[in-house]
Amino acid sequence: MQDAITKNREVTQPAAVDGTRVIDTHQFGEVTVSQRHIFEFSDGLFGFENLHEFVLISVEESKPLKWLLSVEEPTIGFPVISPLLLDVQYNPGRKHMREGNVLFVIVNLRGSSGGMTANMKAPIILNPIDQSGQQVILTSERYSPEFEISSNARKK
Repeated sequence: MQDAITKNREVTQPAAVDGTRVIDTHQFGEVTVSQRHIFEFSDGLFGFENLHEFVLISVEESKPLKWLLSVEEPTIGFPVISPLLLDVQYNPGRKHMREGNVLFVIVNLRGSSGGMTANMKAPIILNPIDQSGQQVILTSERYSPEFEISSNARKK
């Protein structure tokens, strides 16, 4: 995962006439993305405020994980998972649970041990209707930025 994020690759080609863009990624090779599948993050992600366009990629081999990839800098990508797969009672508050919104949390690897954690404190909220996205920090102390993902949860 570290190599995939830090390896230099060619940046996105300009939008094509048909509204598609080609992204050259280390993880997935060339990916053609329709403009209507690109999420606009007006404030970027925490630590990556200068990146505003992301696409959600689903790969059979890594399910239930998905990948949130930067369109502007394809070397930047995050494994994400629905927080409801980790905690069925997850509730970031009514403000973030609006109808149509889809929630994800970023998954982190813990060194050579292979353990994984999820940042349940800072969910990513995607709205597929207007293709917007945002990351928020929950004020509640109920959720941890290092929620331990058990091996049982990974097998679901």
